[in-house]
Amino acid sequence: MKEVLSHKKSHDRTPTSWLRGFLVFLSVALIVSMFSCRKEEKRGPRGEEKETGIHETVDRGPATLFLDIDRKEITVAERINLKITMVIDEDYEVRLPGFGEKLEQFGIVDYHTTQPELTEDNHKEMSRSYVLEPFLSGEYLIPPMEVTFWKTGEEETEAHKIQTPEVTIAVKSILPEDLEEVKLNEIKPPVPFPRSFSLWTWAGIGSALVVAVTAVAVVLIRRRKRMEEVWSQRVPAHELAYEELRRLVAEDLVKKGEVKVFYQRLSGIVRHYIENRFGLRAPEQTTEEFLTSLETEQKFPGTYRPLLKTFLTHCDLVKFAEHQPGAEDIQKTFDSCKAFIKGTEEEE
Repeated sequence: MKEVLSHKKSHDRTPTSWLRGFLVFLSVALIVSMFSCRKEEKRGPRGEEKETGIHETVDRGPATLFLDIDRKEITVAERINLKITMVIDEDYEVRLPGFGEKLEQFGIVDYHTTQPELTEDNHKEMSRSYVLEPFLSGEYLIPPMEVTFWKTGEEETEAHKIQTPEVTIAVKSILPEDLEEVKLNEIKPPVPFPRSFSLWTWAGIGSALVVAVTAVAVVLIRRRKRMEEVWSQRVPAHELAYEELRRLVAEDLVKKGEVKVFYQRLSGIVRHYIENRFGLRAPEQTTEEFLTSLETEQKFPGTYRPLLKTFLTHCDLVKFAEHQPGAEDIQKTFDSCKAFIKGTEEEE
């Protein structure tokens, strides 16, 4: 009898034990799955969450190089953030790319380099970040950026090199695509007078005049409405200036040796921008006359007068005093032009 009861109890426990084992297995599998999913969502030297944009990783020996760009596509009025991060064994020395290297297609607004930091796994991490802005719309190629590393105590001539892959950034224009299609209908030509001056002729002339006046009135009303629509869709002064700057860059006058022409065009863009933006007759005045008139002009912001004075004076030295600026001076003059337009943009 005892053996029967013992066998019965053992038989009753078997399904329960099987169920517990299955639940434990299911729990472990679920935890492993969640951990794997979270791990796939991470990247970067410190487990940063993967964001939209461009994120590339290159491994070579003890080194891992990360390239992170926040967006793949921008407009000419926007900027991108580019960051390269190097993670390597702590007993290695690293040399990051030089300032502006491989970034000549973009304007470098700002950059920052971090100091090497030790990580928990006996590695050190360092990075360099850039804030970039484009000049023209189109496809921008960022060529490979090279990082050099060598073991501490060895000569740099024995160094190894690692490169980021080539990436492409799409830059779109901010001008409306249908702007050139906006047109005004021409007024119909006048109706010729008949040669006969009989009563019916005068009646016909009167009727024709009434019809013509009505038609002209209708056309003028429609034309006025369309002009108002065009005016409401007009391109702001700063966008026109940016477009002229992009065309100037595309002509590549500096590489052709036409530096004086480049400065003349650049000065003209600023003067026409001031005329369109503030209603001042900058193109018709000399630099001295224009700067003197600004002292009493309330519409022009006073904080940008020193920047504008420096810019116009430098342009005059090149145009009239045969001054030969270097590549760095040309870039600074171009950047100050963009900074002036950017700082005085018309609010939408």
